[in-house]
Amino acid sequence: MLNTAYATVQQYKSVTGKTATDQDAEIASDLIAISRYLDGKLGRFFLRDETPVSRVYIPETYSEGLWVDDLAEPPEAVRIDTGQNGQYETELVTEDYELLPLNADKGPEPRPFTRIQLTLWSNRGYFYPGERVQVTARYGWPEIPEAIQRATIHLTAILRLESPRATRRIEELGETVEASMDAQMIIRQLTDQYKVWRT
Repeated sequence: MLNTAYATVQQYKSVTGKTATDQDAEIASDLIAISRYLDGKLGRFFLRDETPVSRVYIPETYSEGLWVDDLAEPPEAVRIDTGQNGQYETELVTEDYELLPLNADKGPEPRPFTRIQLTLWSNRGYFYPGERVQVTARYGWPEIPEAIQRATIHLTAILRLESPRATRRIEELGETVEASMDAQMIIRQLTDQYKVWRT
């Protein structure tokens, strides 16, 4: 996924009006660089794992809910290391928890689930501090948001000096983007909508 951009070369060329193919490889590389730059700025990635991945979370306090990384879809398994021996011998059934935000995967822009909440009818009352919880799922976003795709295209155009918004190109990608007021405005708008804010 590190080599996957949030927009294709063809999408970029369609927006910028480019038709020549001699720079396609460079455009592809810049689209990837901007995509990873956005990942860092927003604290999340907008692709979806191709196959389920297991990640481990350790609650710090007694809690009925557990913050997790973005879940593109419901997890395959939620297991708890109740014996604290690395065995993950207790597996929650789907009736034991619900995923929050409720209905995140519905609507015009499907979003990920970010919290596993124990239900009132669960056999478990809490996630216990220091108890490892293994969540196996496809992480990321259900689909790349259109705003992220368009921002990737426009920021790449600014980086490549192929946009009226572009001012100048500097060696460092971050410095180039930060030198453009228009680029910073795009970043601020994305931050309001997509940055991870957790307390």
